[in-house]
Amino acid sequence: MSSHKTLVKNLTSLNQIVESLNKTDDIGQALDFALTRLIELMGLESGWIFLKDAEAQTRWAGKGYVLAAQHNLPPALGVNRARAWKGTCECQSLCNKGRLNGAYNEVYCSRLRNAPGDRHNLLVHASAPLRSGDNILGILNVAAEDWDAFSEESLILLANVGSQIGIALERARLYELLKERRIHEQAVLLELSNQLLSRSDLDDLMNFLVERVSRLLDVDASAILLPGEKQGMLRFCAAWGWYDNPVLARREIPSNPDSSSGLVMSTLEALVVEDCSVNDPTSWTAEWLTPENFRGHAIVPLVAEEHAIGVLMIDCRLPRLLNEDELRLLHLMANQAAIAIEKVRLHQEEITRQRLEDELEVGQQIQLSLLPECCPEIDGWEFAAFYKAARLVGGDFYDYFELAGDPMQLGLVIADASGKGVPAALFMALSRSLIRTKSMTGRHPAAVLTRANRLILNDSRSKLFLTAFYATLDLRTGWLAYANGGHNYPLWLRAESGEVTELVARGIVLGAFNDITLEEKEITMAPGDFIILYTDGVTEAINQKEEMFGEERFIKTIEANTNTSAEKMMEAIVEAVHEFTGDTPQADDLTLFIVKRQL
Repeated sequence: MSSHKTLVKNLTSLNQIVESLNKTDDIGQALDFALTRLIELMGLESGWIFLKDAEAQTRWAGKGYVLAAQHNLPPALGVNRARAWKGTCECQSLCNKGRLNGAYNEVYCSRLRNAPGDRHNLLVHASAPLRSGDNILGILNVAAEDWDAFSEESLILLANVGSQIGIALERARLYELLKERRIHEQAVLLELSNQLLSRSDLDDLMNFLVERVSRLLDVDASAILLPGEKQGMLRFCAAWGWYDNPVLARREIPSNPDSSSGLVMSTLEALVVEDCSVNDPTSWTAEWLTPENFRGHAIVPLVAEEHAIGVLMIDCRLPRLLNEDELRLLHLMANQAAIAIEKVRLHQEEITRQRLEDELEVGQQIQLSLLPECCPEIDGWEFAAFYKAARLVGGDFYDYFELAGDPMQLGLVIADASGKGVPAALFMALSRSLIRTKSMTGRHPAAVLTRANRLILNDSRSKLFLTAFYATLDLRTGWLAYANGGHNYPLWLRAESGEVTELVARGIVLGAFNDITLEEKEITMAPGDFIILYTDGVTEAINQKEEMFGEERFIKTIEANTNTSAEKMMEAIVEAVHEFTGDTPQADDLTLFIVKRQL
């Protein structure tokens, strides 16, 4: 299955799991469904979920834990095997010591290793903490024979499911609080959670949050601050109850411990001040704060993936010290807010990334349309070309065209713009047009590249440059005149001797210097001769050992295919490069343009 189809399948299944966790009133049933579906997607067989329970003192499933869900446990770990479940598992020990910190963790399972009874091959499990804010509510385990059974994609899925289960457990806990005490407050909190998770616009979400927090805690003002564009600064992203709206005024606060917000960001601990006019633990202040007349002050961190993504601030214009229940409620709202903000931010990033990919795909089609649609078919000659960008778009190009006034004169170009991706592609399009336009004037190769260099410097405001080789080929006689603007020397394979030589001509890159001097040379291609034009993506292709394909392998490949067609020569070179690089990602654009004079 392709990576795209796998991603779509995983996202679809993750949405099903999230929907099940959010809709059901039976958290146990939801955990069973989530675990079973996860194990199927990861291509595994067994897994189980522990939940923390301070009242679980019988040591069944480990002291302080209960076995909340299990799927296809090996016989040796059957739920009726009390001996197998006595004691504490390695994952529980790590959790108790605060060391189950990663999104997923590798654990050599002591229960699997020491389980009595039937033989089995399961020895390790990947453990994802079920987290709500700073609290770990339980452990999600999926078992395998060894760590190689877990792919990177499956571990990402494990972490995502663990995160969603943590959210569901927190929601279930809030629901229990709703039934036990402070009915009105907890109902509002549950509604707040639902509202936050249902909002897809970040500004709308944050504006809703600050207003609801202010009303719920009966404070005069509140605000959310997130890291700004300026290094070391937090910016106001949403505010309610301020005399002078700090969002509209583009206010910022230092993110270092000198400010109260920066202190909370660095310590991940709440800051509560009864009267900041009497006792302010931080030194930073600003003139624009004075007219607000704030006295009571509290800030809690917005924590996602164990680091602060911002802070939630509340303020009162009279002295006030939040009590334990109010601070707990503020923390809970901050946890829900952090989850919702991160969810929306990631969603917006995904939309932006997808939009960029769509635009790049359009750009790729436009760029490919600038390259020749097919090689020319001319009696007595063969042509073949290959182009593959390292990214969706690239900076290499090749071209051929009839010269004005003489259909038997052909212009040949290959070039490589510096850089990668979109900037190189745009620079390539500009350079291609200029070189093609100047070649149509009938100038000699050196004059064409020299004139193109001057126009590139005039038209381009970037710091990019390009290497280029341009030649004119007389299709009647095989006479080839050429000049080189700092490009790789094309290779000339002579049929008579089998010798491969470089078409050397002194020159310098285009687009870097105003006055350049290019040497112009000429040869005559005999029947059976090849000219191989290429970019450095061929010779500088890297394998897993970080070795380059190199000119020696390149020339040997050419020499081994002397008596073949231009198309077969191109295929042999591409196959040799791919065989050399293996699975190593392509680091540079790869372009070949081959000309053969037929016998």
